[in-house]
Amino acid sequence: MMEVPGKTCDPDLDTGFAEVTIYCQPCVEGGKRAVAHGFCQTCEEYICAPCIEYHKRLKISRNHILLPKDEMPSFYPSTKHSVFGDTEYCKNHPKEIIKFYCPTHSDLGCGDCVVLDHRSCKVDYIAEVAKDFVIGNEFRMLEPWIKQEGDILSGYISNVEELLDEVENQSKFEINSLRKFREEINTYLDRREKELLDNLKKVKTEDEKVLTDLKTACESKKSGLEVIRAELSSVHVSVNQRYVAARKTQKELQEIKDEMGKMAGLITARKCRFTKDADTERYLGSIMGLGTLDVVGEFRRGVAPVPDLSTVAWKKEKDINVRTSLDKITCWINASALLSPGLVLLSDYNNCSVKLVDLTTRTVTSRLQLPGNPGHVCVLPDDQAAVTLMNNSMIQLMSTTGVQLSCGKEIKVSSGCCGIAYYNNRLYVSFVSDPRVEVMTLDGHIISTFETDDGKKLFQSPYFLTVSASTPPILYVSDCDAYTVLQLSLDGKVLREYSDKKLKRPWSVVAVGTGQLLVCGLTSHNVMLLTEWDGKMTEILGLTTPYSVSFCPYKRAIVVGMYKKVSLKVFNAN
Repeated sequence: MMEVPGKTCDPDLDTGFAEVTIYCQPCVEGGKRAVAHGFCQTCEEYICAPCIEYHKRLKISRNHILLPKDEMPSFYPSTKHSVFGDTEYCKNHPKEIIKFYCPTHSDLGCGDCVVLDHRSCKVDYIAEVAKDFVIGNEFRMLEPWIKQEGDILSGYISNVEELLDEVENQSKFEINSLRKFREEINTYLDRREKELLDNLKKVKTEDEKVLTDLKTACESKKSGLEVIRAELSSVHVSVNQRYVAARKTQKELQEIKDEMGKMAGLITARKCRFTKDADTERYLGSIMGLGTLDVVGEFRRGVAPVPDLSTVAWKKEKDINVRTSLDKITCWINASALLSPGLVLLSDYNNCSVKLVDLTTRTVTSRLQLPGNPGHVCVLPDDQAAVTLMNNSMIQLMSTTGVQLSCGKEIKVSSGCCGIAYYNNRLYVSFVSDPRVEVMTLDGHIISTFETDDGKKLFQSPYFLTVSASTPPILYVSDCDAYTVLQLSLDGKVLREYSDKKLKRPWSVVAVGTGQLLVCGLTSHNVMLLTEWDGKMTEILGLTTPYSVSFCPYKRAIVVGMYKKVSLKVFNAN
């Protein structure tokens, strides 16, 4: 073994350390494992590649003497044995090595822990169970679990970024409104203008700080997931340590999941509106000159956490009657979309209308007559929505302000338009005549068309589509005549084709949170769950001719529209 000049071998260290992986000491102190890629002679510590870069950036350590991996000592007397050990030291008994795992309490510990805290528990001896665990399904499922939670955190980060834009945009808009009104009177109102601007700045500053802190927390947790993934995939650690890392990861992932449930409710910002003072418009002597700045609501981008729907037991609730006095014939709810918490947007094909249904009051709160039979619906930003009108060769935009429906502009398209989805200022529209998917702007300008792949037609009957919240986002198209659900990138590259013997004539398809999709089997009479991480389809509901499906995470409810029925089927998660 090579020795460091001026140093002697620590008798407490095992011989043969040259064959043992050495870990980053700062990471070990933080409860993590990362393989050392260098040694700081000034700090007398082994450090990993990220810590080396961080070491170089800090003013206090940028001039330290750093040795590369091929020059670092194979041992160092001040180094803890845990840096070289098979597992790691117990957090409760620092002189003892972790040797046991208690499944009852999800705790790792040493022999002392077992005697003191788990005497009545059935514990696993790591040396006996680690190998089988690491090659088993539970260990393999950690990677997709990490990806799923990472995707959710990415979604939260994206939501925070969108809210920051909303806060910035609303600030600009309200300031412009305020100053325009200010110009209509005179300089007498300078004092009130300053007070209002200060209030607006305070709201903006406070909300930006909260949102920025939340974004930083999400990014930190996502970075933590990357470290966890690196630990699990490292080939430089023993099977026992991989077992320990896996067990720690399971507990940490659950903690992250619980924290994300709390984070979702924090992704908010105060929605402000400048309101003119009526007295000021009549005369300038009002004590409330210029107006007020009121918090009138919230911008909300966070969503309630979505459970693993494959593990949920569904309870049938009472049907919701969606027929109104204006309906001429039996309803046919052929598409639906979640507009906001507890509020679902429906298209009624038979009655040429769209409707809003409140899941809490179980009533139709708004109805809009259309010039033709509606196809699919989707929700757009800024209190808007869109519906395809296949026989009219158009897309009808709608306002949903105040949860009341009203017609907006029309987008002319080719005949046969059916499915529609929205992502990042783009509409994705499927056509059953000359089967294809067109990507267009909100003004109807066609950007690209997905029709063939190497000269072969991609679709037979692409009735419905959806964009998932994965990272990166994925386009899913249900092809009812091909009995498949096709997965494409947003630039039209085919990624995967899904099918199952239990799914016949897939109709409505909707992304549910991250990594999960619901698909209506029209003639297989069921609702199937498609999970992205393993590509499996599982039947979760058996129903006769389901046409539309949507999921409300706030109510934990699946809402299904049936063929020529006046009622929606509702199923709540137990």
